[in-house]
Parts: sequence; structure tokens; C-alpha cells
Amino acid sequence: MPTRTKTLFVAAYVLHVLWIILLASVPPVSRDALTHHLAVPKLWVESGGIHERPDIAFSYYPQLLDVFYMLPVALGHDIAAKYLHFLFALLTALLIFLFVRRRIGPSWAALGGLLFLTLPLIVKLSVTVYVDLGLVFFTTAALFSVATWLEDTGRTRWLVLAGVCSGLALATKYNALVSFLVLSLLLPFFYLYRREDQHAEQLNAVKFGVLFVALSMLVFSPWLIRNYSLTGNPLYPLAQGVFAHDAAGLTSSHETTDADAHVRAVLRERSLNKEKPLGPLLTRRLVHEESLPYTLMIPLRVFFEGQDDNPKYFDGRLNPFLLLLPLAFLVLAKRSGFRHRDPPLFGVYVMLIIVLVFLLKDMRLRWIATIVPPLVVLATYGLWAIHEQLAKRLGPTPWVNAATGLIIGIYFVPNLLYAHALFGKIDPVPYVTGKQDYATYVRQHRPEYAAIAVANQIVPPGRKILGLYLGSRRYYFSADAILVNEVFTSVAERSASGDAIADRLLDLGYSHLVVHTGLFRQWLSSADAGTAARVTAFTGSRLEELLFEGGYGLYEIVPSTR
Repeated sequence: MPTRTKTLFVAAYVLHVLWIILLASVPPVSRDALTHHLAVPKLWVESGGIHERPDIAFSYYPQLLDVFYMLPVALGHDIAAKYLHFLFALLTALLIFLFVRRRIGPSWAALGGLLFLTLPLIVKLSVTVYVDLGLVFFTTAALFSVATWLEDTGRTRWLVLAGVCSGLALATKYNALVSFLVLSLLLPFFYLYRREDQHAEQLNAVKFGVLFVALSMLVFSPWLIRNYSLTGNPLYPLAQGVFAHDAAGLTSSHETTDADAHVRAVLRERSLNKEKPLGPLLTRRLVHEESLPYTLMIPLRVFFEGQDDNPKYFDGRLNPFLLLLPLAFLVLAKRSGFRHRDPPLFGVYVMLIIVLVFLLKDMRLRWIATIVPPLVVLATYGLWAIHEQLAKRLGPTPWVNAATGLIIGIYFVPNLLYAHALFGKIDPVPYVTGKQDYATYVRQHRPEYAAIAVANQIVPPGRKILGLYLGSRRYYFSADAILVNEVFTSVAERSASGDAIADRLLDLGYSHLVVHTGLFRQWLSSADAGTAARVTAFTGSRLEELLFEGGYGLYEIVPSTR
């Protein structure tokens, strides 16, 4: 790599890292961080170890990265957890660099890393305390290891590494099940595809596939064993239809004065009575009001229509060139003399993941984030192939570099525009410069924080807060809080009067409510007349408002003797 080129790449990487660090250097306010990725490690730190929280379904998820987040939480530096998450983006860029360098050279490899790091979806994830970048790293390591092994099947260590990395991906997030399934199917297929005597090699293909699956499951198994021992379902809270809960004892559990037993009964009842989801096609038609032909175009639309925080448009953004450049490579590969065998594997891997997620769930870009690295590799190949074809036609002239540079520049334009918009949304400067303190920043971005902060100060030890319609965002609670809406609805539906609601909640240990009042009123308007009347009586006579701000209220349940 020429010195000038190397200098430009080093400068670009340094600037990007500094930019991400700036954007990440504010208190965590993203949903999943507050519901489980920081909230659950915080509870572990406070209790002195990893333990079951039946009121938090997320606590049963695979939590490999969440375990690492315990350290910054314990040290009181939760912002550092964002840097840890971003580290996996950098490690994935390194994987892309090492993989592409062996095929088309270091300059293209360095470009591939930048194509990945600056992608809007990756930038957004890089400034949050999520686990998706860890998932992307481990699945990419598994995929690249499989591709390397397929080129030389005599080096079994690459297959072993693929299985271990796949298991680590599963231990990071359930979404890895899709990548694991796809790789498990593709590995023996591509092994046979590249053999002259396919019939004779069938047994070997099966053996290698079994080895990959066995290693993946072995690494993943501690989380499966934990969940099975606690719930009888190794994939809890998934697959509850397969591992059904026993409904016996629901009534008695509801009548107990033990808060944990009551929560367990409520959650078991919720799982038994949970309505079957609409499915992605019906969701698109009924919720998003899309026609079927338009919905069927989602595998292509995800590259063009993405919007942050908008489920209709996949809750994230990619880059159209992430589709166009791999297609260009598909057209130009043979003419450019590309001799490596990974593109078909990567292409099928990407298509299967998109199709499977599209058929299983209403599309979110985070759920297909594992396709980004192989697409980036194929996009880099596409740029290389375009450059090679231009050089063949025009010769080694400055115009070739200029034309290739123009395409690269166009790729980065939407990425840069997105980074600028995200800066305005996060607004890190007041906090980073000390003009804004931690609490003020959180209060500005999380309207429920004011009620939570006061509740933390006034709720006495031994009493609980019941949070209603808070979206399970529990991280900023330091007082004991249960954020399960059904706890209240169960009590309201089973009580004889408004006073009985209050007395029952007090018996269960709840002294205060933190409520999103708008959503609470929506629920109340849809409740049956008897329940609505009892709740109205409860709120009118046994609930005292202590604070209302930003649509969220803090209320004290008044004892009958007061």
C-alpha cells in the first residue's frame, strides 16, 4: 500500500473512531439498554451475582456480552459499556480487512473496513449499549472461517473455529439462531458442491456438518441448561408453545401475598393467554397498510427505505450501494478474473437470512445485521471489479482512479449525512463539555426519568414500585421496581372494589406507582365496565399524585387507615 494511501486510511479510521467516541460519550437512553442490556447486569451487581428475575423476560436471554457489561456498571461508568460494544464493530472491520486483503490486496481491504464502519446501521449500533455488534462479529468470524475451510478442507482448525464462533454468537443473542441454521445447511452443501465425486463424499459432508452443529451447541449449552433448569424451556421465553407451562396453581398463586409468586402466576397466565401474532404479511397489511406486492419487495426495500425508530421502515438504515455493488460484482466477476470461491457462499447466506427473517418476523434491520459484513465484502469486490474493468478498457490512467473514487465518494455521501443527523439527535456537546450533568441529559431524552428519580428518593426500603406502561425501561430505578403491566390488571380484574385494589397492592408490597398516564388511560378505556369502575374508584380515592411531568406520573397508594 503506498504511503499516501496508508496515511489517508489511517486518518479516516482515526476520525471515525473519534466521532463515534464523541457520540457515545453520553448517558445511555436507548430502549434495549434500559430494558435489559444494562438493567439486568445492574441487578446482578446489586444482588452480588447472576440470578433469576421472573419479572424480566429478557433476563432469560443469552447474555454473553451483558456479563461483560457488569464491570462498567459496577464501576459506575455505564457509558464505557458503549465503547465495549463499539469495540466489536472495530473487530469486525478487522476481520473484513484480513479476509479481503488475502484476496484483492490491502488498499481494498482497508476500504472494506471503512465501508462497514460508516454504514448508518453500524454507526447507530456503535453508540448504543446493545449486543448486536457482538453478534455480528461472532457470526462473521464463523462465516469467514467456513469460507476459509472450504478453500482448504484439510485445515480442520478453521471448521472448529467456525463452530466455536457460531456458539458464541448463539450465546450473545437468540437472533443468531437464523445464521446458525443457514450456516449448518450451507456448510455440507458447499463442501459437496466443490467435490468431483459428490456421491463418495456425502458421508464426509454429514460428518463435517455434525461437527459444526455439535461445537456450536456445546458452546451455547450453558445458557440452554440454565433456562431449562429454571423454566423447563431451554429457549425461554421463545418456543413456549413447545415447552408449555403447567397451568395448575394459577389461582392460588394469584391469591398469595408473596410478590414474586404473584408475578410468576401473572406471567404464566400471560403466556397461556397470549394471542397468536399476526405474522409479517398480515402485520404489513393491517398495521402498515401495505399491498401484498409492495410487501413482497421488502428484501429489496430494506436497502432504500430504512428509517431509524420507525418499524414501518425497518427501524434502521442501510445504504443502496450495499445492494448495487454486489450486483455489479456478480456481473463483472468472471471478466475481472476473480478466482476465489467465497462469493457464492456469501450471496446464498445473505439471501437465505433475509428471506427467513422476512417470513418469520416483521422486518427490523437489526435482525438481519449479520448480513452486513458479507455484503460489505461483496461490495468491496464490486468496486475492485469496476476498477479492473475500467483499467482494461481505458488503461492505467488517472481517469480510472477518478471514476472509481467518484463511486466510492457517492457511497459515503448518505453515510456522512446520516452521521451528521445523528449528531444533532444525540447532541453530545453540552454533556461532554460539562455544561449538562448526567441527570439533566437523561431527563431531556427520557421523559419518565423525572418520576423515576423522585421515586428512588422517597420509596422506603422494603416497599416496591409498580411501573405501568414504561416499556420495561427499568435501568434508572434504584428502588425495588416491578414493571409488569399485568400485575395491576390482574389485581384490578380480581378485586371487588377500588379499596380492594389498593389493599391488595399494598399486601403485595407495592406502595407507589410510576405510570405512563396516556397509555394507562388507553387500557382503561378498553377494559370492561366493572374493571373500569373499580379502577376509577381506586385512582380517585386511594391514589395520591406526587409528581406529573412529561406524560408520566408518580403516585402513592394511600393506606385505608390514613
